Amino acid sequence: MNPHLTGDTRHIPHNETARAACTDADPALFFPSVQGSAYNELVENAKTLCADCAIRRECLARAIRHSETEGIWGGFTGRERRSLRDHAHRLHMVSPQLITDLRAGLRVPVPAKERPGVVSRLLGLGWSENQIAEALGVAPFAVQIARRLAEDAAAYRAAEQQAGRPLALTA
Repeated sequence: MNPHLTGDTRHIPHNETARAACTDADPALFFPSVQGSAYNELVENAKTLCADCAIRRECLARAIRHSETEGIWGGFTGRERRSLRDHAHRLHMVSPQLITDLRAGLRVPVPAKERPGVVSRLLGLGWSENQIAEALGVAPFAVQIARRLAEDAAAYRAAEQQAGRPLALTA
């Protein structure tokens, strides 16, 4: 088993850790000690492994519950996990008026940092990704990115709550 997954993995059943995409990978891939373009290349390689991993969300949740600040966990670097925390905070701060305006057919510009919350809310109302893209005046791919970020932010929020920590927006 990859040392990347050693430590407290009680939240992930053993049969799940065996299905991890990183099981046979070099742990240094997930904890790059180089800088510059070599760092970026290692991070991208790690993220590629994480992208289709069967336990990606569980891995991310473990990093959140244990306040991991270093390494790539669940496809996110430490910096990206901090950003995800901020997105998780914003998920439920979508203006009801904004949703009302969009439902009324108004094309309202939504800043990218607020898009995951808006996309999540509209998907919950039964809108398709194409309808959302049209309403926001963005490409469908931008909606797909926002949807995935909203899903990851919701998982982050759940892991924080499970760990008994309040979710606070960083400065």
